[in-house]
Amino acid sequence: MDSTTQVSAILILLLTLVVNVLFSRRRRQPFGLRSIPAFALLTPTIGAAIEANHPLHLSYGSSALGGENTVLALASSELFYQVARQAAIGDTTPILTTSAPSTLPLAQDTLRRAYQSRGLLNRYHYSSARWYPAGPRSLAFAAALTSMLRDDDVHASVLVGGFGSELALIAEAAARRDQTLIAASDQPEGQAIAYVLADEALIGEEMFAAGAYLDENPRASANAAVSDVLRWLLVLALVVATLSAGNQAFAQLLGELLARLQGGG
Repeated sequence: MDSTTQVSAILILLLTLVVNVLFSRRRRQPFGLRSIPAFALLTPTIGAAIEANHPLHLSYGSSALGGENTVLALASSELFYQVARQAAIGDTTPILTTSAPSTLPLAQDTLRRAYQSRGLLNRYHYSSARWYPAGPRSLAFAAALTSMLRDDDVHASVLVGGFGSELALIAEAAARRDQTLIAASDQPEGQAIAYVLADEALIGEEMFAAGAYLDENPRASANAAVSDVLRWLLVLALVVATLSAGNQAFAQLLGELLARLQGGG
């Protein structure tokens, strides 16, 4: 690693630390985060589900603990915990689904913690966390979910995890029953379908910001704000690098043209 790269890395780390500390200290007045439509839609959707006395459906898809998308499974659990915690005051328990056996205990614990945080552990039903077969891009899993949306009279679905093209079947079933759908995937085809067919889609690192937007946790808000700042700094750095490279290429081309003119070529 050359000295320029080392200095740049140190400056980025220092800037991240300073911004994080400054935002974390603003506990009385939370930092104004940018609007994310999916989170803006989620809170009234939870309230509407409670009023209608219909369950919410939350799904990990094929996200699995111990696999390549372990981090996504944990991030989805944080989002589902916040949703289940708000929905716990209702009479119906949210339904958590997964096609990965290793994620089923995580789903059960997520629901348990949500109800325990409200002091309503007696309302928790472990059977509300369900495993359906089988694995990534499973049409069998999609078929099971489309039936479940009808049989359990689901009010809305939040699908954040490992979904491929089978997400289109679930989205079509939700649309047929006029059920709200919020979706995101770590797979390009699944994310494309979520963007087109879902009422709102979470994109990229937005999947990791549930604590900031649904719980108003100062530390989580600071992390989300720092991510936004670093994103814009990265965009700025790319623009500067592109302009610099373009200027160098233009200068080189101009020099070659002048040399040819002087040489009579």
